[in-house]
Amino acid sequence: MKTKRFDFNWKPLQLQISFAVDGSVPDKQNYNADAQEYTPDYTLTPLIIQPNVSILDKDEVLPAGRINHALANVRWYENINGVSTLIAADNANYEITTSGGYNGRIKVKRNAAPKIPITLEFYAEYTDTRNSQLMIIKGTYQISCSSASDLVRVELNAADQTVFNPLADAATQTVTATVWVADKICDASKYALVWEVMGEDNTWHTVGSDDVLDYDVTAAGNTATINRWLMGTEMRLRCRCKYSAAGEPATVTLTDASPQAEATFVRRIPKYEYEIAEVPYNIPAGLLRISPRAIIRNTNGEITNAETELLPLWYIATNKASGSLSYSLVAHGSNPTIPTAKMDNNYGAVIGLDVIDRGYAGAFTDAADGAVFCDADGSVLIIH
Repeated sequence: MKTKRFDFNWKPLQLQISFAVDGSVPDKQNYNADAQEYTPDYTLTPLIIQPNVSILDKDEVLPAGRINHALANVRWYENINGVSTLIAADNANYEITTSGGYNGRIKVKRNAAPKIPITLEFYAEYTDTRNSQLMIIKGTYQISCSSASDLVRVELNAADQTVFNPLADAATQTVTATVWVADKICDASKYALVWEVMGEDNTWHTVGSDDVLDYDVTAAGNTATINRWLMGTEMRLRCRCKYSAAGEPATVTLTDASPQAEATFVRRIPKYEYEIAEVPYNIPAGLLRISPRAIIRNTNGEITNAETELLPLWYIATNKASGSLSYSLVAHGSNPTIPTAKMDNNYGAVIGLDVIDRGYAGAFTDAADGAVFCDADGSVLIIH
């Protein structure tokens, strides 16, 4: 008799493991050394971690999906500073489920030390019922805790960018800084604030360190006051914090990593329209001057104080039968007096109006070297 052997050639199972936090308790903690509190506190509300193990059989003998119920020898290890320890059933810091659909679930009832994470190592076994092969399943999950001193933050009561309209907004703005440690306002004795502005050379300098250049901002304690009318087209303000949990902020050195917040203030006049008013249609013979009025409007109507920031410029050109006209600047202001000398006896004249931004107010400086002019008392001379 001749025989021939047939064997099953099973394709390897594809096995996958993932971890999920079950419930609303997060897997990251914060520790406030001042209050000696954990947020969240796992001793009060445990952290629940659920491993999910699933398979995929390309031979389609075993159904695809989760196999937690079929896991055996489920174990968890606690690894701190590289030392791995088996979590026994009598360990009050943990609770492990070892059967059913939630097989492998672990409840963490202890807090991690600040900056010393706990690495939980998962181990389980699964037997492939097609060929009785034992498969080892491993995975790790880390729980971390940050110190509240790393969570110091500075908040300003000003937007990241504030647009200043000099025609409508107040000239000065006071910015207040609040220092938080985790979710609580920091004790004032544990921090000191340093206010800084960005200079024209794109470097930060402390407010008040240059009495001449810092004529547009003052700072003391938790507040800084900006004269936005004098700040130029833009000002960048920064507040950095020296924090010391021991209550010695003067010993702290500021770095780029120090808690800080910034705000930018930008001068911008919204779109406006203008027109010529109070001009007669016909000029009586012998009239030597006319007094037109410039009306400047925005979306809210006529701007009553427009000349504080906008400059009306008046032009006149002798009219002619054809060809382009040549305009000359003859006056400025909202209600000037314009001579009629350029009027042609036959074709008259054409007046024109242009309204421009006067620009920001600022220090009067020397064009050659940028030196700031001051009066006899040392006060900066401002031009607009």
